[in-house]
Amino acid sequence: MNRITVTIPTYWSWNAGESGHPEDSIFDHPTPLDEEGTLRRCLESLKEISLPDFQVLIITAPVNPDLSEAVEQKIESIISPFRKSYPIVQFCPSDLAMLKKRLEAEGIDPELVSLDAYAQIRNCQLIGSLLLDTDLIAAIDDDEVVPEDYLQQACQYAGKTYKGKQIHGVAGIYLDSTGNYKVKESPEARISSNLFKRKAALMNDEFASYMELPERIVETAIALGGNMVFTRDLFMQVPFDPGITRGEDIDYLLNSRMLGYNWFLDKELRITHLPPAPSEKDPLNTSLYSRLQQDIIRFVYQREKIKLSTALSGFYPLEPEDFGYYPGKFFKDDLEEHALEALKEMRPLDAEECSFPKPEKLIELAKERAASAGNFYEFKEKWKQVMGVVERDRQLKEHMKSRLTRTNY
Repeated sequence: MNRITVTIPTYWSWNAGESGHPEDSIFDHPTPLDEEGTLRRCLESLKEISLPDFQVLIITAPVNPDLSEAVEQKIESIISPFRKSYPIVQFCPSDLAMLKKRLEAEGIDPELVSLDAYAQIRNCQLIGSLLLDTDLIAAIDDDEVVPEDYLQQACQYAGKTYKGKQIHGVAGIYLDSTGNYKVKESPEARISSNLFKRKAALMNDEFASYMELPERIVETAIALGGNMVFTRDLFMQVPFDPGITRGEDIDYLLNSRMLGYNWFLDKELRITHLPPAPSEKDPLNTSLYSRLQQDIIRFVYQREKIKLSTALSGFYPLEPEDFGYYPGKFFKDDLEEHALEALKEMRPLDAEECSFPKPEKLIELAKERAASAGNFYEFKEKWKQVMGVVERDRQLKEHMKSRLTRTNY
């Protein structure tokens, strides 16, 4: 049996009602420190897992370093009772500090790793799993619950060969509370000519194109970060791109393809996604317009990365058509036209320009960011060095493993 680690990132912020700080990391719905959150519910569902040998790794991400100690203690109080049911440990800011010191001692830039943004946190999922000598990672999120056969399904195809292709990564399905895999569509999602207004419909069409096929597993252009399975061959070689601001899950699939690794969708690998309601007090992070801005920035960036895949040696060339309805249609030359139209129509009249730039300025900023897409090609080489240090470091490994079954913090 392979060593299986279930990884779960969890995001925490200041007490409810307490104002955030300008330097805070931006996450969709971090849990206030004085609230319960969804992590305990997720961990309860893992108690029903029928597969006997697995371990759980929590990636603890506070929005601000000043919260680190309090959040670490909070997470330890949540996870400690579950050690009676399965081995569980958190990778938290103090562990990150130890890792950075070890990297620096090896002459590697310690700033390559952090807990400041989604892609970097996902990379810590991979690093922490390697410290636990993992062969297979099942990545879920803390606002989900899993069925008792989840890990049996996760293990069924990962690492196997299907129709002549090795399965390096397996993506699964999100179900809502009613058992539906489709995301909610706005009334105009099926009739608008604008890509960004059609986004939900395009996502649903992409998933439907797979769900309607007779095969249980199909090669996929889409993956969801809260239901992804990584083989060791994959996570040792392919990192999440720190340059991506949103959509790091699909971007990881893009990175994998550029480096010759295959992802398949398993239609029976399902979790139930029960996210908390977005906070109306945080429009900078949760409003539709804010998400539109972030989508535009990431799609312009990813489109540039796809173009680079055809221009640089050592990479598998990709085309927008390789990514189906979604996200493929957002990688074409008319992206800015659709983006500008959506920005002009949706921008709030009272928008503050420091957070919500004028549409033309936002497009300009997105292009400037895309100009750094080539940095990923350097980062992937540095990633191999980071993972090499982690794989060899007995001290870090013993530090993590010793806490898997400890009952007191």
